[in-house]
Amino acid sequence: MPRDDNAIEWGTYGDSLANRLVTLRKARGYTQDTLADRAGVHRNQVSNIERNTSSGDRVADPHMSTIYSLAAALDVPPSALLPDVDRRVAARSAEQASIEALSRVENELRALISGERGPDGDRPRA
Repeated sequence: MPRDDNAIEWGTYGDSLANRLVTLRKARGYTQDTLADRAGVHRNQVSNIERNTSSGDRVADPHMSTIYSLAAALDVPPSALLPDVDRRVAARSAEQASIEALSRVENELRALISGERGPDGDRPRA
């Protein structure tokens, strides 16, 4: 049976991706220009993803290669950029459910960047 894609609020997933990208970029101390240069993409792409906008009134929908390029430039696993990768796809991104959920994700991402977690997301080994 075909999936009803209209049941999924893609904008919530785009908002979560946007928040993750902004949080990681700022934690690294990068400007949009710096991140774009490091990732080999145009600054407008970074800006569009961070604002969750695309041409017209559409939400951002970056290519997988862009996600991987941004992750490499930020020195994080691609999963750090992608919301809800550890659960089944729901109608809305779980990160958008509350300010507490959003804050929890931001804190986890900052911990990843600060070295409290390794590049694979695990705590560093002693």
